[in-house]
Amino acid sequence: MNIKTVLKTSVAAAALVAISAPAVVSQAEAGINNGNKNSLVMSGQIVRALFYQDNGNDSQLFQGDGRNTKSRVRWIVSGQMTESVAIGGLVEMNFPNSNSGGALNTNSTSTTTSVNNGEVQTDSGWQIRHSRVDFKHKSLGTLSIGQSSIAGDGAATQSFMPGAPFHGTTGAAVMGNSHFAVSNNGITAAGAGVGSAASGNFDPGREDRVRYDTPSFGGLKLAVSHQDNGQSVAVNYGGKFGGVQVAAAAFYENTAAGSTTVDASLGGSAGIKHDSGLSAQISYSREDVSTGTLIEGRNISGGIGYEANLTNLGSTGFAFTYSTTDESVANNDEGETFHVSVNQNVDSVGADLYAGFARSSYEGGVAGVNYDDFTTIYAGTRLNF
Repeated sequence: MNIKTVLKTSVAAAALVAISAPAVVSQAEAGINNGNKNSLVMSGQIVRALFYQDNGNDSQLFQGDGRNTKSRVRWIVSGQMTESVAIGGLVEMNFPNSNSGGALNTNSTSTTTSVNNGEVQTDSGWQIRHSRVDFKHKSLGTLSIGQSSIAGDGAATQSFMPGAPFHGTTGAAVMGNSHFAVSNNGITAAGAGVGSAASGNFDPGREDRVRYDTPSFGGLKLAVSHQDNGQSVAVNYGGKFGGVQVAAAAFYENTAAGSTTVDASLGGSAGIKHDSGLSAQISYSREDVSTGTLIEGRNISGGIGYEANLTNLGSTGFAFTYSTTDESVANNDEGETFHVSVNQNVDSVGADLYAGFARSSYEGGVAGVNYDDFTTIYAGTRLNF
């Protein structure tokens, strides 16, 4: 059996599910004259998708923005302060969308009154992702000030998996604000379900911070940051050995100043990719809780992928991941997610067509209380500009 013939057939089938992207412009970055010596570049992406969700009690078809990545616009400023110091700035915002991916809300009860869809969900507002200024020295590293990634952001999600922006390894990455429903023909009491946090990880995020990144030493870099609720440190590595590309990171974040229950979070991940197109990823993250706190979350996830040029549109990628999260919501609970996806690059217009299926389950650790499995099926497109 010819594997490429089989894969080509699979791509054709997936294309029937995926939403077609409008061929508007080719992928580009537009320079803008701004009246001074700094350069200004504007770019971004438009993401639209369909999501079908079924928690065993309620089901709903949503049309909205992307889930693991969203529509956004960015402005990048660059200039030269001195011969050795460059200055840069980044403003990036998620722009308003009706029924944004994060607003998906399949109800946990037997009524459908709180199920959101495009008819009832109001537009979301502008959301600032990054607003920072960077000072980069040729040999001493980079100092960054403002709202952006703290040291360690992304350290638990290092990956070369095809379609990684759309294929989150955890259930939280595709469930949105939806809920697992209690079994036994549904529950009518509001709030009886368990949210998607039961299937998440503990990767750091973005905050107002001061951050310093060292220069790269043989592919190894160190980052430290200070934010309102504590400090974070991360080690990152990237390199290639023969036909194998490697990316790895580890982090520690002190959160004791902003939490009475969680002192810190820590973890790391690694991804590899062979020139043949095969890739793999593994990650681990957890909480370090205060004395007397019973809930101490842990997440382990891993996956494999394959990417090849099967059509003249661009590369085609397939991915499978598994994730398990313990004690994220309650003592002795566990959430699991299996996730498969396909992603088709469209090089001529800077777009992606993607589709996927995720099955999540949750065990609450309480005798006699069971939860139905949660299904998410999605298809969408991203157009870069």
